[in-house]
Amino acid sequence: MRRTAVVIDREYLKHDPGPGHPERPERIQSLLELARELDRSRYEIAAPRVALREEIERCHPKEYVDLIAATSKANRYALDGDTVTSRDSFGVGLLAVGGFLELIDGVAAGNFANGFALVRPPGHHALPARAMGFCLFNTVAIGALHAIRRHGAKRVLIADWDVHHGNGTQDIFYGDPSVLYVSTHQYPFYPGTGAATEVGQGMGAGFTVNVPLPAGSADAEYVRAFQEIVIPIADKFAPDWVLVSAGFDPHRRDPLAGMAMTEDGFATLASLLLEVAAKHAGGRIALVLEGGYDLLALRNSAVAVLEALASERKGDISPAVAGEPVQRVIHRVRAIQERYW
Repeated sequence: MRRTAVVIDREYLKHDPGPGHPERPERIQSLLELARELDRSRYEIAAPRVALREEIERCHPKEYVDLIAATSKANRYALDGDTVTSRDSFGVGLLAVGGFLELIDGVAAGNFANGFALVRPPGHHALPARAMGFCLFNTVAIGALHAIRRHGAKRVLIADWDVHHGNGTQDIFYGDPSVLYVSTHQYPFYPGTGAATEVGQGMGAGFTVNVPLPAGSADAEYVRAFQEIVIPIADKFAPDWVLVSAGFDPHRRDPLAGMAMTEDGFATLASLLLEVAAKHAGGRIALVLEGGYDLLALRNSAVAVLEALASERKGDISPAVAGEPVQRVIHRVRAIQERYW
């Protein structure tokens, strides 16, 4: 029986933005402890590889990659007010991307049923030529292009449930109809993008779907948004790969945001996306860690999603009842997207 792969490595501890930074090495330490406890009959720990420069440069120009490489000469280098590197950060960034690509390759080859790359630093805020929001390289975007160029994918769905809008991922694929980018996020909030009216441009019009949710949204609101917007559009798109930017900062314990999700909510979102992958993509689904800054919430949410991936825990996918503010958001997004879908 093929198992769920978990990509994780102690090398991810070496990226150190400095004392007091939310994106701290302890995030991976808590997940390393989790990995040691996993049932090896259901889960396989997979080692990452270092991404090649040519793989990174599919999304980021050479000059930008050179800039990140040059930060290895300094104990600390602030790329912006939030995004700080250490001497090991460039190497760890390559390993984070390579870990996700290794997972995609393993799923494509049929070695794994699916999987979760527990890597850092996160990636979805990274613009082609700008680091921001703790992110150096846009791991999920590089993964989507890898699925297309290496494995012949024609249609890739990127579902992003991080509490922050993935402005970098949106920017990279804004005019590309081969990638459907769907984001649920707290709004208005950092980084300021992700309005419902941001739908893509040119040939990519309609292939960006933003669901801007108000602060305080909980499991029911997220699940309803997925049931009424994300899943129906994904079914029409019929992806042959499903990639997930899995941030756990919408959790009610997270110190950097104002949402109210629980572990059960994340398991349900994973279950819904597993159904999309099973229906359209031959089960090909791979998740990559984004945010999540409360260590207990991060660990427990990762457990819930891993259990869903290994079919040990199925989220409650019965129709959810959401509050009136979220219903208004859903109706507005649906009205905008009906022009395209």
